[in-house]
Amino acid sequence: MEEAKTFEQFLTQRERSKSTIKNYLSDLRGFIAWFKETNKEPCTAQNITTIDLREYKRYLSHSMELKPNSINRKLATIRSYLSWAVQTKKIKHTLTIPKFLPKAKLGPHWLSKIKQNQLMRLVEKEGDVRNIAIVKLLLNTGLRVQELCTLRWQDISLSDRKGTLVVNHGKGEKRREVPLNRDAREALMSLGYGQFMNPEQLIFKGQRGPLTARGVQFLLKHYSSILKDRITPHNLRHSFCKNLINAGVGLEKVAVMAGHESLETTRRYCEPSLLDLQQAVDLIGEME
Repeated sequence: MEEAKTFEQFLTQRERSKSTIKNYLSDLRGFIAWFKETNKEPCTAQNITTIDLREYKRYLSHSMELKPNSINRKLATIRSYLSWAVQTKKIKHTLTIPKFLPKAKLGPHWLSKIKQNQLMRLVEKEGDVRNIAIVKLLLNTGLRVQELCTLRWQDISLSDRKGTLVVNHGKGEKRREVPLNRDAREALMSLGYGQFMNPEQLIFKGQRGPLTARGVQFLLKHYSSILKDRITPHNLRHSFCKNLINAGVGLEKVAVMAGHESLETTRRYCEPSLLDLQQAVDLIGEME
């Protein structure tokens, strides 16, 4: 299809990434093949009708049994293609694209306490002080990964029995204070709290300078492969929130410590996971 080649040139001129162009063209080729097979005629922008688009959506949903996200991406590709056809005057008016399917909403993914303990045991066995501190802080403060990477010693205040951590540039540039429990305080003491003359110094360093979010993600990916579970900075943050909820801490307090803009975000951690439900039904099983 000659139009597809011209469309590709258009995407390249718009400086779309190679992966985006590859996906667009793959989706478009799929639609072209379906159109030719269904209508027994060449697929050009002029030949496409709203009926074709509705039938293609039905085909993707029922015959191909694709997930909503995949169907929506393919419809978005066709929408871009038809918009380009209007701009290049191949057709006079763009067609109405069928409504996108509702995306599947995934709840927060957190680690069970057993998995958290397995992770912490693995990190401590490896003995890297920095890595131990990273995991302990993510699990005990709920910091976002970028907030962790930009921490400076001046943001920390510790004593024997209490401590605080200040996030100066959280999401939306909001400032918040997070109290530090014993595990978090010990992690920071192990890194040398109180021994640094320059309070503006970053706490965490990478191999070639300041620690980056990608560096933390790479570190946790290493543990994911060993524990056979998805471990990311974000689900350690989720685990922090879930631990607080399970301990009976009120939503308002959890929201403040996590830096949530809305209580509705925090409320998601009250939704039971499959493990929560399993533990619930185990309570009414026969006692051994």
